[in-house]
Amino acid sequence: MHKEFTRYVFNNIQWVVKDLKPDVFSDMMGAVFGSNGCEIIRSEPYKKIQKYTKNNESFFIKQYAAKSGIDAVKSVFTPSKAKKEWNNGLLLLKKQISTPEPVAVGERKRLGAVKDCYIITRAIPDSVTGKERLITLRQSPEGNRSVSKGLFLKKLISYVKTLHACGLYHGELHAENVLVGKNDGDFYLIDLGRVICREKTPTAWKIYDLSRLLYSILDVCTPDEIISAIDDYADDMSNTVSKKSFHSAVFGQIRRIKQRHWDGKTRKCLRNNALFKTMTHNKYAINMRREWDITALEGLLGRHTDSLVKRRDNVIKLSHKTAITHLPLSGESGKLVCIKEYRYPSTFKKCCYPFFRSPARNAWFAAHGLIAADVHTPKPIALIEEKRTGMIRKSFFITEGIFDCRPCYKYIRNTFGNREKEVAFPVKRRFAACLAVSFRQLHDAAIYHGDLKESNIMVRELPDAWDFFYLGMDRVYFNKNITRRRKIKNLSQLNASVHNYFTRTDRLRFYKVYAGVQTLGNKDKQIVKAIIALSKKRNAGKVVKNDVLSIHSHAERGNELV
Repeated sequence: MHKEFTRYVFNNIQWVVKDLKPDVFSDMMGAVFGSNGCEIIRSEPYKKIQKYTKNNESFFIKQYAAKSGIDAVKSVFTPSKAKKEWNNGLLLLKKQISTPEPVAVGERKRLGAVKDCYIITRAIPDSVTGKERLITLRQSPEGNRSVSKGLFLKKLISYVKTLHACGLYHGELHAENVLVGKNDGDFYLIDLGRVICREKTPTAWKIYDLSRLLYSILDVCTPDEIISAIDDYADDMSNTVSKKSFHSAVFGQIRRIKQRHWDGKTRKCLRNNALFKTMTHNKYAINMRREWDITALEGLLGRHTDSLVKRRDNVIKLSHKTAITHLPLSGESGKLVCIKEYRYPSTFKKCCYPFFRSPARNAWFAAHGLIAADVHTPKPIALIEEKRTGMIRKSFFITEGIFDCRPCYKYIRNTFGNREKEVAFPVKRRFAACLAVSFRQLHDAAIYHGDLKESNIMVRELPDAWDFFYLGMDRVYFNKNITRRRKIKNLSQLNASVHNYFTRTDRLRFYKVYAGVQTLGNKDKQIVKAIIALSKKRNAGKVVKNDVLSIHSHAERGNELV
């Protein structure tokens, strides 16, 4: 063994220690495995991070546990996660790349397989993550900043370029894996388990690292800042075509990362995990949140059925295909749940839905998909499917009730259609703009709502804005190409319902905000014309106070409107 390394055995863990005094190490072990003495930074089923501080010096202790027997078998032939970080940390320091100094690595083995492993690194004083630094710069007044946000991003991108120039590939390079020291130009790389070092970093690896980093800061940086960051990375590319292709590759990778993260978050609702559980109970197949129990759900179903039989006031809808009720929670003052029952009178559908996603199951999945995409919708509680002889008889989709909300068409009618109640023009304009932004958010996220009528939109009024909640989850589809036809369909559904309460100018302004344009081009005018035509079909047979067709002529001079 190298003379600067020392071996210890503590608590059946074989330790290799570097540049750490024996008394400090012994005291640290007592704190780590004792009842108190270490601050828990992060705790997960298979990963734990603690912080040990003594004499103004701090250390981070990261523990990994084997997830399964397969992981344990792999550890016989490959280095453990802690050992990988240890080796990569020493390699980076040798290459003069700043990283927290690794001071100890430990492995607990059984029959040659690693049961759990540990790595200890020396903490960087007064350091924060790159994400935290960006948030601070965004929130602080410009005059109080020691460095501008744009300049900090330039330094960060320059640091990433330096890493890649050294042949380094991180593999998990996001803004929380880069520490920033007292000086905004001092960066330290952490979480080194996936680091690969070669003589030259392949271009595909560069794109992936940069895309991961930019994706992690999308919520704290503007689109222009993201584009500028890519430009800074590609500034040594003399060929304009190469720069454009690099931009396209980075943005494409960001979209794929975003899609992968969204898909991972959404599909959790279909599996057993820390948040959800799946089970069968009597005649029911159940997907539910873990904070609920089956007894409470059965009680809700019984009250739902009783309300339908007795035609109580809490019945919102009752037809041969669907039934909806609102039920107060027992012992929870003011809290409601909404139960939507799907009925399948067709024998063909009863036989098909066990093999294909039923409307209720699609609603369960779609609701979690909207939540993962930061789109408002009532929080789903459970999906319950009643099965007999392999066929689905009924399905129940249960969600939390939303308070202080009204259906969009009722809110618009009562707020803007009441002639006796004068509404300030700016209020109406802000409402239309908020609704347009919400529509654009859906379509930008490649989410298509097949039944986006006014009754499937709920409005919550805030002091200076509005929140919009989307219902009708069984006809929501993801990863769709929002074509011109789909845009027109969604917009016409809303336009057909508000023509009596919003002027032609109001609706034209709505479209401009949705499209993100100041003036209408030829393509926009064609879309407006198509929206009008489809709205006319939806309103066929109705007496329309303000003829929706006249909006087209108004759109022709839309560039004159403010």
